[in-house]
Amino acid sequence: MALSHAKSEPMDTPGEASDFDPVNLESSIIQLCLQFPNGVSDKILENSFRSVAMQQRVSALNRLLSLNKIDLLKSSAEPGTFLYRIRDTTNGLGSSITVAGGAIDQMERVVYQLVKESGNLGIWMRDIRIKTKLSQTILTKTLKSLESKKLIKAVKSVHASKKNVYMLYEMTPDPTITGGTWYSDHEFEAEFVRVLNEQCARLLDERLEEATTKFPNDPFLRRTSSLMSSVDLVALINEMGIATVSLTVQDIESILYTLISDGKVEKTTVATTTNNETGSRQSLYRSVRSMLDSSPVVRNPCGICPVFKDCHDDGLITPKTCIYLNKWLNF
Repeated sequence: MALSHAKSEPMDTPGEASDFDPVNLESSIIQLCLQFPNGVSDKILENSFRSVAMQQRVSALNRLLSLNKIDLLKSSAEPGTFLYRIRDTTNGLGSSITVAGGAIDQMERVVYQLVKESGNLGIWMRDIRIKTKLSQTILTKTLKSLESKKLIKAVKSVHASKKNVYMLYEMTPDPTITGGTWYSDHEFEAEFVRVLNEQCARLLDERLEEATTKFPNDPFLRRTSSLMSSVDLVALINEMGIATVSLTVQDIESILYTLISDGKVEKTTVATTTNNETGSRQSLYRSVRSMLDSSPVVRNPCGICPVFKDCHDDGLITPKTCIYLNKWLNF
């Protein structure tokens, strides 16, 4: 959208008076918008109404938006900038546009575009308010209108169960928003994770037993025969019907990582002739059994803790509540 050049000095408008009542202020804003048919930015409004408090100016703009007298648009010339423009009433839709088969006005279009840009991560209502400067009431009404037209949807985040993020209606939320496989109704499925942990360990133990029985006198073959890929493990787990959803290789590898951290499993990466999700490499896992009990000092969980850097006395992760550290201290 081409914008007229805004003068840096104050314009000669009625806005210079400090005793504006709401009606006069709204009328002056409309007159200013008529001078700039391509749209008026916040900077122009601020220079034109310097003696008017920002809150009073925002209230007047929100009222004009709610009365459908002006539209809120995104500037194509200045990314991240919004413009206020007199609503075009020459067509039957009152400056409405069509998105996904439904007619929406310019204010809804701006909100819709912000939601669309957020992708499958969604956007918080607070961020929409900051970017559009719409009041809570008008923004809530706009969001509900878009939801009723099934253009956007509200999704609860596991990071803040009482708040919603907004994304396009047909979008599948990112696992970081819903918690992925390990969350159900925004609650962590600790029992489900425990069962998967036990089943993965059992399958690897059985493969080790088979290899030991088959190659009792050949350490090399015994070791290579005890290896299993995460692809094989996820296929076996899915066949068991433990989960109501189909688990992925990434899901099983996250479970295997906990077994590695517990010292029950080791991981080996080998080259393959076929390309997969990790390129030409493949991760293989095997159950490990120590011939001798290691020293308690060696088994200190802090040495292999993946969140060691985030562990503080007054943080969310703290030594006082660490179950692994407390278990180690009881040796």
